[in-house]
Amino acid sequence: MDYNIPMKLITIKDIAKKMGISHSTVSRSINDDPQISKATRDRVKKIINEMHYYPNAVARGLARARSNTIAVVTPSFFSPFSVEIMRGIEPEIIRSRYEMNYLSPRRYLDANSWGLDSILYERILNEKKAAAIIIISGNLYGGKNIIGRYRKAGIHVVFIEGGDKWGHRVRYDNEAAADMAVKHLISRNRKKIGLMVGNDRVVESMKERRHGFVKAMRRNGRVADENNMFVFYEDSPDIQRVALDFFIKNKVDAIYVASGDSDAQRLLDEAEKSGIKVPDDIAIISQDDMATASVVKLTAVRQPIVEMGKKAIELAVSAIETNNKKNMRDEIFYPELVVRKTT
Repeated sequence: MDYNIPMKLITIKDIAKKMGISHSTVSRSINDDPQISKATRDRVKKIINEMHYYPNAVARGLARARSNTIAVVTPSFFSPFSVEIMRGIEPEIIRSRYEMNYLSPRRYLDANSWGLDSILYERILNEKKAAAIIIISGNLYGGKNIIGRYRKAGIHVVFIEGGDKWGHRVRYDNEAAADMAVKHLISRNRKKIGLMVGNDRVVESMKERRHGFVKAMRRNGRVADENNMFVFYEDSPDIQRVALDFFIKNKVDAIYVASGDSDAQRLLDEAEKSGIKVPDDIAIISQDDMATASVVKLTAVRQPIVEMGKKAIELAVSAIETNNKKNMRDEIFYPELVVRKTT
């Protein structure tokens, strides 16, 4: 899908105009006000569906927002990365004079929601419902020159693991993380190192880790190709089983799980079910080193995710208060190797 296609955002006023009724009647019909006749409510809902109006949580959240609000947009409320980022953001918001509006277009949770990114970002802009926006693991989608229109409107943008031609950035050196993982596995005398990585078409960090892995392997005289790189674009209950079968079939004896600790832990579970010994048969090194990694004694490349969340909110608050649209900051965080029992 082309996210740069301009789109007309349907509003309650558009619905009201088409039906020849007041916008308050439309609003009350959407909320099932019993004082509005059932016939009118049913007719409003029919027109809403025909015109592709989205009376969802995103819209309601934006309606409550104020100009002292910092909007935080995540592809998924439930992803481990977003949860950790929020652990950094939330305490800083509480201590500040700003409010937070936490939003998601549910792009990765609902197969029918592609394009809601653009609707969400255009609505934040057009309704001027935030003084700044923090975007987690994504970019700013919308109509023509949306980043320029955000700048002109004075809505400051902070990207966490993303970026554009304007806006502050908080990022992690993903290529260095992949290089660190490869070097560690080579130091453990592993002969054929594999990579498990998520959607590198959409998620910038996954793309960078894959590139970093390929570069590191080539620098060390190793091969990185379709026989040792497992890339998955949709999560599924059996994806770790499929990945493990792939690595066994291709005689891989070490895996860098660049998609994160959760996948690495489930890969460990699958190995145990199959009678595969870790690290004797296959070594596993994970990415991120969240709290549960230490519980299962997982070797990991640490990413300081909470600190990245803190830095993002610091940049957003500073941008609002100084209103500096020229000097964009690029804050880089670096990996750290934590060796445990799986390598």
